[in-house]
Amino acid sequence: MSPDPRWAAWQPFIETSVQIQTLLDEDLRRRHGLALADYQVLLLLSHAPQHRLRMGEIADAMVFSSSRLSYQIDKLGRAGLVRRERADADRRGNFACLTDVGMTALSAAADDHLALVQTLFVEKLSPDDGRALLAILSRLSGGGGAQ
Repeated sequence: MSPDPRWAAWQPFIETSVQIQTLLDEDLRRRHGLALADYQVLLLLSHAPQHRLRMGEIADAMVFSSSRLSYQIDKLGRAGLVRRERADADRRGNFACLTDVGMTALSAAADDHLALVQTLFVEKLSPDDGRALLAILSRLSGGGGAQ
């Protein structure tokens, strides 16, 4: 009896994900002084209306605890890449806001980062692979916890 290919895919999935993230992180740090998590926060903010998001929205998107996100935002704040703003309307939280310096840093890193993503990921997939992988990952991300 052959092994279940879903189980056979599990370890390579984990190893490949970690390997790609590690290579992207190392490259961003070496070339631009940004961690991959820094880049992702800046990217999220760059796509948000008025370049700002509630801290909880960022934590959810990054799958970060509130304390880990607070550390991340404080680190980016010390570098002048983001700033915190109090939520005026309801005073129930803070926003993280992308600064002009943060947008510049993101823009400076983007071409190198995307070129490496192209090399490590995009070039290794056919368009059909990409469609299939997107469908699989979408299904997995909507899967929630244990059944």
